[in-house]
Amino acid sequence: MCPLSLGNSSAKVPTEFTELLEFLGSRPQPAVVFYAPDGARIELSGRVLGNWAAKLIGLFADEPGLAPGEQVVLDTAVHWKAAAVLLAAGTMGTGVSLGAENDDAVLVITDRPGEWTSSQTLGDAELAALSHGMLDVSFEEATGEQLEAWVLDISAEVRQQPDQLMFPLPSTPLPETAGTGDPLLVTQWTAETYPQMLGTWAAGGVVVLCDGEPSGELRKQIRRNEGI
Repeated sequence: MCPLSLGNSSAKVPTEFTELLEFLGSRPQPAVVFYAPDGARIELSGRVLGNWAAKLIGLFADEPGLAPGEQVVLDTAVHWKAAAVLLAAGTMGTGVSLGAENDDAVLVITDRPGEWTSSQTLGDAELAALSHGMLDVSFEEATGEQLEAWVLDISAEVRQQPDQLMFPLPSTPLPETAGTGDPLLVTQWTAETYPQMLGTWAAGGVVVLCDGEPSGELRKQIRRNEGI
């Protein structure tokens, strides 16, 4: 186990999740760029992404009580907040299934909680709702959908978490995926995108997120702005 202090830069290329989070925390440069379907562009520096991940780690440790080796399902659209969740879950030493059912999962994180509460697929796992806004006060405020009382509302709870973690984290190696530092465009979740994102960040690159293959003017805008 090792403590985490965001913002300490290092010349070493990160090989573990905690090193990656520290590396991102030292970067004022963009780490994530998200394009909404209407062309709206949201840019997060490594420092901001790392801060979101740190708060999510604190929340997941407090509420579901996630522990290293446990399994998490992420069932959301391609989004910058989902990327922060992936970084947080990996840093906690948990396994992540993207959009797929996992009978061993102890936590399901979704932007469609109603579909999970009305089905039998959740099993014994906890359920957390993820809305997409930067300043969302609650899932209901953001979407108009009321949550069941037992569902964890990430937007309502995450901002109460401290920016710095006060407990040790496991030393979890990053997947062996070489990053080039070139921009990585992600338009859908696959088994490959998660390690590719981590490798891109470790190499100092930017992950560009768009929910679905961009076309027309949006595709031109992404190519022009991000050099893809």
